[in-house]
Amino acid sequence: MVIFNYETLNIVAKISVNCNMKIPYIASYLAFREAPVFMKLIDIQKEHCPHLTPQVILMDGNGVWHPRRAGIASHFGVLSGIPCFGVSKNVLYADGITREKIEELLTEKAPGENQYVEVIGDSGNVLGLAYNVTGFVKNAVYISVGHKITLTTACNIFKSVTKYRICEPIRQADLLSRDMVTKIS
Repeated sequence: MVIFNYETLNIVAKISVNCNMKIPYIASYLAFREAPVFMKLIDIQKEHCPHLTPQVILMDGNGVWHPRRAGIASHFGVLSGIPCFGVSKNVLYADGITREKIEELLTEKAPGENQYVEVIGDSGNVLGLAYNVTGFVKNAVYISVGHKITLTTACNIFKSVTKYRICEPIRQADLLSRDMVTKIS
């Protein structure tokens, strides 16, 4: 887990834990595999640096853009009580949404760099945003509400913490986890 200062984008804490994942990866069941580990990270944070409790958490995954309308960002947000939203690098097929539909929607309504479009499923429910960070629709990222946050607020936070395709908090957490794996191997 990487904790950032929102205003400066400086990392103020890195918290990690070695763990063996006992539950296998199953698409759309990520929360059951990873939420317990994230809760352990929050427990460590509360014990060692309670003054750095996150005001919002960006999860590498989905919130309500999910077949059961409750992905890792929703699940973890409820468990932790901290506002949470999901940022995914890949389209999760749910509620009639496919990669082809997203690419068509982005090409038509948000073809340029830093443009985005609201994604509405076949049910009529808003799933989230397809955000074209780079101007190349195939490299869009997908933002969805998790818990205790609006889509507008999630989008504004995402915009303010994004330098590259992947927003800084998630990019830095990915780098931290890869570094840990390299050290263990």
